[in-house]
Amino acid sequence: MSDLTSIILAGSTGLIGHHLLNSALKNEEIQHVYSLTRRPLDDICSKLIQVINPELSIDKEQVKDNVPKVGFITLGTTIKKAGSKSALKAIDVSLVVSVAQSMHDIGVERIYVVSCIGASSSAFSHYLKCKGEMEDKVADIGFKQVTFMQPGPLSGSRTEPRTDEAFLQGVMKVMNPLMKGFLLNYKPIHGELVAQCMLELALKNNHDNGIVRYTSREMFALVEQ
Repeated sequence: MSDLTSIILAGSTGLIGHHLLNSALKNEEIQHVYSLTRRPLDDICSKLIQVINPELSIDKEQVKDNVPKVGFITLGTTIKKAGSKSALKAIDVSLVVSVAQSMHDIGVERIYVVSCIGASSSAFSHYLKCKGEMEDKVADIGFKQVTFMQPGPLSGSRTEPRTDEAFLQGVMKVMNPLMKGFLLNYKPIHGELVAQCMLELALKNNHDNGIVRYTSREMFALVEQ
């Protein structure tokens, strides 16, 4: 039996998480989808099991009947939305790491986490540095396999539009014909495509141990196969 029979997702109300949740609920191979959220979702589906907690923490008792072996984390914010550098770090590092640790504690063995291109704990950019610190800490938790998705600029409809991303998307439409090779990592990528790649990679049931990273260039190539 595939270890994707039961999965858990944190961040299902965001751009990528929303698409990921919808795809997982429609996938016949996946029988149980745990959605870890602060508030109830409107989605009604027999396979959807909502785990609601203000701190996004999980109790083993809540998943004991169908322990998920695969987890997805699509949490993240911006300094503009968070309000300060410390608030951004609290979400992009502390919260993501806490959720990942909680998933590991309940039995998750493989985890897929949304990061971004250029993530590095030694980066000059506070945003990229936070993403890098998050990756380092999640990698040290002890999962059998960790896959970091490192997309470039994201495109797609959000429940809360980001004007900075909208401006960048407009500029990049002009630049798209020139975006080839390594530059594909900086071509706007739709949140739905990132979600599609995450689920497709999980469905391949790759049990190789270690840390894996996928940039936008690799994601574009994956969906073209």
